[in-house]
Amino acid sequence: MDDEKLPEVRIGHAERTAAQRALDEHLAAGRLGVEEYADRTAAAANAVVASDLAALFTDLPEPHSELPTATPPATTASSGGGLNAGVVGIAVLVAVGLALLTRHPASFMLIPIAAVILWASRRQC
Repeated sequence: MDDEKLPEVRIGHAERTAAQRALDEHLAAGRLGVEEYADRTAAAANAVVASDLAALFTDLPEPHSELPTATPPATTASSGGGLNAGVVGIAVLVAVGLALLTRHPASFMLIPIAAVILWASRRQC
């Protein structure tokens, strides 16, 4: 991935609470003064995206709260869509070949059978 910036990931109550608990530990360990602790816990309570919480821990050692990260959306090529199209294409060629060789049109039934199998396998993913 180039230096492409991922979109900000929104956080919820669980992430804010985890950050506040981590800040509690830093206060107890003497890494934060009372005023700085109050400022950081207030910022954690008002955080909207993961980077808001991450900024509270840049100068502190572990523990940090675990934050969700954005992942790029899957593309059709990586999700197996090209493979399914290839299988259907092969099924069509086989069905046409069988129909021509055997002179039996029922072999064209391979096409809808292959389509149903592929559709069912994609729904399970």
